[in-house]
Amino acid sequence: MTTGEGGLTGDFAIVGNIVQRYAAELATLGLDQTGATIEGSPRTLVFSVFHFLNQRTGMALDISFFPARHGRCGGFNAFLIRPGNHKLSVKEYLNLHGLGEATKTFTYREPMDVRIFADIFLQSLIRLLEENLRSFLDGTAWEETPIDWMGYK
Repeated sequence: MTTGEGGLTGDFAIVGNIVQRYAAELATLGLDQTGATIEGSPRTLVFSVFHFLNQRTGMALDISFFPARHGRCGGFNAFLIRPGNHKLSVKEYLNLHGLGEATKTFTYREPMDVRIFADIFLQSLIRLLEENLRSFLDGTAWEETPIDWMGYK
């Protein structure tokens, strides 16, 4: 396994490096990277979370990465978080508003070059934040979306 910044290894380090490449573009949207964590459980699923915060509005963006393993899909989740821990799942928001086609960049199956997948996802996410979710980032709009936990909650 390779070791990256912040103690991330393997696919987590690869994705962390790609996220770092897009940090400046996210900063133009007011989102400054505040860190990265490894979460979950080795018995079930381990995933990395890259944390961003808009200091002006208090809005946060958490981007989670789940590596594909043993025939299971991998991918990203993205949550906008309003002060008070109110979460909006970007994927569920897109599905709810007829933009489900945009969620195809959220998941992948092995074999897939994780670098390419992360690059495509982050380009897509930034475009969605600029075009479809800007009012949420600016703190001028909010919407609660139901989250389909698919039996995991």
